[in-house]
Amino acid sequence: MSRQWLIGADVGSSCLKAALVHPERGVVATSEQFYPMHRPHPGWAENDPEDWYQALALAIPAVLAQAGVAPSDVAALCLVGQRDIAVLTDEAGQALAPVIHWTDRRDPDETTAAYDRLGRRRLIDISGTLPIPGLVLPNLLWTRRHQPDVWRRIRHALQPKDYLAHRLTGDVGTDPTGPTRSILNDWRTGTWSEDLCDVYGIPREVLPDVKYQPWQVRSELGASAHEIGLAPGTLLVAGGGDDPAAALGSGVIDPGDVSVGTGSSMSWRAVAERPVFDPTGLVGLMPHVVPDRYLHEMVAVGSGTTLRWLRGTFGGGATYEELIAATDQVGPGSDGLLCFPYIEGASVPVQDDHVRAVFHGISGHHGLPHFVRSTLEGIAYQYPALLQALTERGLQASSLTISDGEARSTTWNQIKADVLGHPLIPALHVEAPSIGAAILAGIGSGAFATAREGVNAAVEVSPPIQPTPEGYHTYQDLRLRWERTRDQVFPQLTGHAASLH
Repeated sequence: MSRQWLIGADVGSSCLKAALVHPERGVVATSEQFYPMHRPHPGWAENDPEDWYQALALAIPAVLAQAGVAPSDVAALCLVGQRDIAVLTDEAGQALAPVIHWTDRRDPDETTAAYDRLGRRRLIDISGTLPIPGLVLPNLLWTRRHQPDVWRRIRHALQPKDYLAHRLTGDVGTDPTGPTRSILNDWRTGTWSEDLCDVYGIPREVLPDVKYQPWQVRSELGASAHEIGLAPGTLLVAGGGDDPAAALGSGVIDPGDVSVGTGSSMSWRAVAERPVFDPTGLVGLMPHVVPDRYLHEMVAVGSGTTLRWLRGTFGGGATYEELIAATDQVGPGSDGLLCFPYIEGASVPVQDDHVRAVFHGISGHHGLPHFVRSTLEGIAYQYPALLQALTERGLQASSLTISDGEARSTTWNQIKADVLGHPLIPALHVEAPSIGAAILAGIGSGAFATAREGVNAAVEVSPPIQPTPEGYHTYQDLRLRWERTRDQVFPQLTGHAASLH
């Protein structure tokens, strides 16, 4: 049998997901391999890049075994992953330190001072991204100041998928989505900003050159292929960022399409044919992983991590599905309990790095289902403002497709649709970034002539979740109450929100 199979893998915050795709059979197998988020001190969050490699070495054999496919039948592998973080490696390619994660809040004041050095407006104008903590620039500056021994030995600062590619092939390079959300990029040129590197003293040579488009072949795997369960000669396609890959893996490739990615954070990505620059930085921009398309993105931090914290702290070992199912006994509004899901601060549509999550209005009759439902609602209450932010900037939002873990929950999707007053289309396979990566692998190997051909082969969606008139009317009042209470509990957010518009 000739090589026809395609594998896409996504390096996420808490797990690596892989998808096995056949050009005629679509998605045949998926695998999730989890690893810990290390928190050695309050406010810190770190990944171990060795966990990513080991997860990849488990995920690929897992999907091949599920489908009964031999490694020699795989045509191409494509890796995608987080863009906000960097692995610091030495001359030999060895990681020098744990990777500071984008949810890390170890020194907000130091980050603020760094951004104030040039000014946020100037940073937004160059990078097209809202300067928030946890991105590559402040994390490099923290390392230089607090870990000088590590800093002196840095040869490369690589995004996760580029680190894995370097480990597999020795190649050092990235694609146009790699520099985005680093606050070291120039959105107009699609590469790193020499000016920002000079201002902040970041050696340009440690940042990987933009050498490939996401759908282009980076290399062929050699003997290292055996370490991850593949055969030598398998093509390694360049790949891109996890958010644009998730949009592709959800079928979001046309102007007016919006991808709502859910996980540790909540990412909204609106497709357009041309870049629409937002001087407030609220809506960032980047190239899509398909030709002649741009994505306009907002990332609300703390959404999925708030629910994860609630489950881990009080869930008693229950699954997410069990916790959400128990909320059926609780009506809209959670009997007066409100959740503000800012466990990692607030980013969009309002921003403050110092605020933290709050449950408001706790009464004696509230039980765990109330806390769970109020968390689901607190995340959903942010949806209308995010949609408004897109449309106010002239971006179309005709079709909203939801992907990743939250797409599994009909109950939660109904809450969101009722709050928003707009249909939501759940992706049938929640592993959207890895499916997008598999489509890119197909384009690179010649299995798909275009991105649309890959979408038609690999992407499946469920029927739209329609808002109900009664639910929409009820949640209009409840959301306004939530917003009024938020402005009382966090008055600083009100002023900052006004300054962004």
